[in-house]
Amino acid sequence: MEKRILIVDGDAAVRSEITGLLSGYGLNVIGAGSAREMDQVLRQAPVNLIMLDLLLPDASGLSVCARLLNLPAPPAIMVISQSGDECDVVVGLEIGADDYVIKPFRPRELLARVKAVLRRSDDARGGDRTSTTATVYRFGGWRFNVVTQELFDPRGVAVPLSTAEFLVLWALVARPHEVLTRDELRQGPPDVHSRPAPQQVNVAVSRLRSKLNRVEGGGQMIRTVRHVGYIFAMPVDRVHDD
Repeated sequence: MEKRILIVDGDAAVRSEITGLLSGYGLNVIGAGSAREMDQVLRQAPVNLIMLDLLLPDASGLSVCARLLNLPAPPAIMVISQSGDECDVVVGLEIGADDYVIKPFRPRELLARVKAVLRRSDDARGGDRTSTTATVYRFGGWRFNVVTQELFDPRGVAVPLSTAEFLVLWALVARPHEVLTRDELRQGPPDVHSRPAPQQVNVAVSRLRSKLNRVEGGGQMIRTVRHVGYIFAMPVDRVHDD
């Protein structure tokens, strides 16, 4: 299926530059100059990736990102910003973005990172899984479906996940009670062919703990093993259908 990418940036020159670059490689690219225009595009048809500038004329890019991640089927999100400050990068990743690109960008690097985010998103949505992999994991009343990329709390309420959060959680629940290094968490389960960026692992774990903690004690499911990595400290049941 053809990938659809939406560029949300108030600078028409930037939209034109990215559109020309990605369209030249067969990607379907749409532009929006504001959050309002973005909403209009999304009402017409879903997109696979949103490339989001944080300085929009009618909204905060951070608030837009948070709103997108609460959609029933959130797209992958790549933040594109002029700010390379470490704090801004961390905040961008903490709110759930799949990648953070600093302007001015190098065209070939941008293309490679777009393709990597799309691959991670495909993996997270089940595009390359084999039938031997468990599709649903249950732990402490939670239900985690790796085919639909859905996490449900014990009350049955859906908990939105970014692509990085999904892949890290999948790696953890696939090997419960095992200490996994950060590099192993980047690798994900055996049949995933792409992985989160190194700086996303700690951020993803922090956000997962916060989301699991909506149930008292849920944040303790993922424990830190100092100087080594993390361990999922709950029994996990695995089934092949929900």
